[in-house]
Amino acid sequence: MSVAIADTIRSEWTKFRTIPSNIPTILTAVALMVGLGAATANGAAKGYLAASETGRAVFDPTYISMYGGFLFAQITVGALGVLVVTHEYATGLIRTSVTVVPRRGRLLAAKVATFGLIALLMGLVAGFGAYFLGQRVIGAAGAPTASLGQPGVLRAVVGMGLIWALVGLVGVAVGGLMRATMSATTVVVAINFIIPVITPRLLPDAVGDWVTTYWPISAGLQVTTTVQLPDRMLPWSGFGVMAAFTAVLLLAAFALFRSRDT
Repeated sequence: MSVAIADTIRSEWTKFRTIPSNIPTILTAVALMVGLGAATANGAAKGYLAASETGRAVFDPTYISMYGGFLFAQITVGALGVLVVTHEYATGLIRTSVTVVPRRGRLLAAKVATFGLIALLMGLVAGFGAYFLGQRVIGAAGAPTASLGQPGVLRAVVGMGLIWALVGLVGVAVGGLMRATMSATTVVVAINFIIPVITPRLLPDAVGDWVTTYWPISAGLQVTTTVQLPDRMLPWSGFGVMAAFTAVLLLAAFALFRSRDT
């Protein structure tokens, strides 16, 4: 890493941590995922006890302990990713940033690297926190738990950190494309929550099933599962779909950032 890139990343970290709301907000996202994950795990464990053999066969204590909290925590992560870019447009600081770092690609790359790493680290904290607390809750309810040594469990928990990073980078990309906080945040919420969670219930079965299986975040979350369902993508294949989607958005953001006025 060149000195110039390192300095730019250091500058982006300084910008992020000096906005008073950023650190408390991302810590709230971690707490939200762990707390809501435990609540979801408790309900799912009670459901397991009343389930049929078929239902018990697809019980995934690792995924269950993380997914319920992630649904809401990821909204915060995506919104923070948006703000990494749009805050500078709202305050006019972007003109100063471009003056100090005239190579716009380097400037945006530093934003991507900085927030991607923040989201990854916080996602790992949230993932492991939700997993460990969730297993205690599930075990206390009398349902089977998962240990990190079991096949796929460590991959699933680490995968949650990777998903946090991609969700954050989708926010950065959309923020760079739209430059307006409210509209960009709305788009990110639609991409990562409304379309994959709510829309399939309103669509014809075939279309809803396609969204549930192949929509980027739906596919990506397969990396956080340990029970393979026959109609879902494999863990790393699904993650690859979400990573490719994120890369396309970032490439579009880079192209526009380099070509248009600030």
